[in-house]
Amino acid sequence: MVKQFLKERLGTIIILLIVIVFVIWGFFSINEAKNNAITFVEDYVEPEGNVDFNDPGTYVSVAKTDRLELFYNEAKGAIQVKDLESNYVWKSICDNEVYDLKNINKQWSAYLQSPITITYNDLKKRDSGPRQVFAGRDCKLLSYENIANGVSVTYGFTGAGIYITVEYVLDDDQLVVRVPVEKIREDSKYAVTTIELMPYMGASMNDVGGYLFYPDGSGAITTYEKADTRPSQIKLGTYYTYTNKFVNFQNLWYSDNYSRYTSSMPVYGIKNGDHALFAAFTKGGENSAVMVYPSGYVVNLNHIGFELYVRNIYNVDMYSMSTGTDTAATGGSVQRIDKTLIPGEREVRFFFLNGEKANYSGMASLYRDYLVENNLLKNTVVTGENMPLALRLLMGVTKDGMIFDEYIPMTDFEQVQEIMERLGTQGVTNMEVVLSSWMKGSSDYETWPPANQLGGKGGMKDLNEYLASNPGCQVYLANELTFATSNTSGLSEDRDVAYDGLNVEISTKMFDGTIYYLLNPLAIQRRNTQFLNNLEKYDLLGVAYSDVTNYAYADFNENAPFTKAETVEKFKEIMNDTVSAGRKVASNGGHQFAFGQADYLYNLVEDNYGLAITDYPVPFIQMVVSGLIPYSTEGAGNLSYDLQVQKLKWVECGSIPYFNLTYESALKLRDTGYESLFSSTFDDWEGVVVDTYKEFKENLSCVYGQQMVEHTVLQDDLVRVKYANGVAVYINYGDAEVTADKVAVPAKSYVVVGGGEQ
Repeated sequence: MVKQFLKERLGTIIILLIVIVFVIWGFFSINEAKNNAITFVEDYVEPEGNVDFNDPGTYVSVAKTDRLELFYNEAKGAIQVKDLESNYVWKSICDNEVYDLKNINKQWSAYLQSPITITYNDLKKRDSGPRQVFAGRDCKLLSYENIANGVSVTYGFTGAGIYITVEYVLDDDQLVVRVPVEKIREDSKYAVTTIELMPYMGASMNDVGGYLFYPDGSGAITTYEKADTRPSQIKLGTYYTYTNKFVNFQNLWYSDNYSRYTSSMPVYGIKNGDHALFAAFTKGGENSAVMVYPSGYVVNLNHIGFELYVRNIYNVDMYSMSTGTDTAATGGSVQRIDKTLIPGEREVRFFFLNGEKANYSGMASLYRDYLVENNLLKNTVVTGENMPLALRLLMGVTKDGMIFDEYIPMTDFEQVQEIMERLGTQGVTNMEVVLSSWMKGSSDYETWPPANQLGGKGGMKDLNEYLASNPGCQVYLANELTFATSNTSGLSEDRDVAYDGLNVEISTKMFDGTIYYLLNPLAIQRRNTQFLNNLEKYDLLGVAYSDVTNYAYADFNENAPFTKAETVEKFKEIMNDTVSAGRKVASNGGHQFAFGQADYLYNLVEDNYGLAITDYPVPFIQMVVSGLIPYSTEGAGNLSYDLQVQKLKWVECGSIPYFNLTYESALKLRDTGYESLFSSTFDDWEGVVVDTYKEFKENLSCVYGQQMVEHTVLQDDLVRVKYANGVAVYINYGDAEVTADKVAVPAKSYVVVGGGEQ
């Protein structure tokens, strides 16, 4: 009877079970959604304000050191810093002495008089865009208290129910500004997402004379004097620290997409006449951007500042997405915001310079000293050590086949030794050599073993033994740990893959069906640990991090979530694991968080990315690390359109000479999809490499290991670089001889004064 009943009612029972499963799933999903939803007060009542926006107020001294004095204006919530060395006053907001506030509209007048601005989202209208409000117009409730060496100010944006506390403190010869996340209050239906911190600190008109410095590429300058020569439609420049504001696979995969608007250091500078200010994000800078506003962007004021990201934001593309009303969105995007504020301290330090030091060279020296004092910049250059040659050797590529892929060897381990031996017999005894694509399955981001076509483990062992008798040569095995594919061995999609804030894996699918993933930082560390274990028998080989030191991102994988700051710390820990294992570390790119662990930096940007507002590039990154860490720039001698011009760029940047080579002919790369090399055969370039190295060793050994203390653009195509030991180098990019400081510099050449000469 029971069997018969079950048989007759089987369909109904199955449907009932499915319904029960969906009800249970829905219950837990709803609860999870509730837990992840941002809660807010429904019955928020706006308190009465105490701010009179027409009251100019008075600046009262609240702290003083031997070098600086800090003033606070209770009516404006603004500060001023007086440099007691020069009596110059740095104002955090604009007054009529800085700019005529009567001749601009009310919104911009409020903006110019705002110590901070904030952006927030309406939690009841999830798809509405963000709204920006200004302290100079919308902060209706101000309060402050005196704290040690400064003042703590709370800005109450009462209409939105958002209260932001900012602490202004003097620390010896620096102004320290902190934004405690735990003191951010959100009392209504609005959630703050960004804070623009003192956007008009040091703002000035063009007639003051000077420039804005910002971290575009190696560093860039926008001068006040050339304001009239720019396009009528001026655009601001925005540079996000380490990665773009919105992280997706394409931004990371295609380097131009993130490099152009990514800063390697969270810093900026202002030069007003004989006075300069340098700002550096010293805590929490991973979640920040530099905003550059040259004169002509609405108002004729030059100003620059930091934007702080206090809550993660996600853009949701609306293409072909159902709106729930039987229609589909046709395009655009909406924002989703995180439930919680991004934890961690936010601290900015302002340094002040005067006279001859009030320039970007002085800023670089100050910043270098700060990084060294705080163990954030390593010193690996040994006094008296010979200048090395930088080489990057491509070892192999994979060529797609109809049925089976073919591995194309370009430089095997024995040939690596041969290249170093041949160079050594010609006087090149010191080298920094990075080996790329040396492992089996490199196209699928495998980390081990070395390819048999290159000599396998035996060939790697022989290379390791060769290094024991050639201590001047350092070889690094390049590894890419940040990415994986659906073919990568041991990959767990749930555990190892990074997810964005919408619980979507950060990946992309190629035409052949292969899926490429961005990995979770903890998974990257596991891969690195396994790699170090595999390298245990090869004790003299270093590790070159091709991507770990090139990105930083938040990961919302529920198994191992990471904030962006935590990812940076994890990547530093990964490099420290390698250092602790007794190995040298090479870092690809110039991201600041690698400076404390790297023994060699390669592929440093040697130029800026050329926004219309930029007047000229400066080698700021190189000035900071010069004399402490050996480095090479991204420009390879064999890939340059003009080797002589490339050599001049190396000289200007203080870089060691660099070539990207293969042992086999580059013709073998045809039809492989590898498009980075077209003239790389060592036999063809050997003589040029040796001659170039000997030229640099003879003329520039006097500055290797010395700190670059001054970089000056003397005129178009003429640059002067000075070093701590007094040596000066003049570089002429022009087609005719020029004279500066009574030094004649031939066309397309350089002259070293105080050392060897070209």
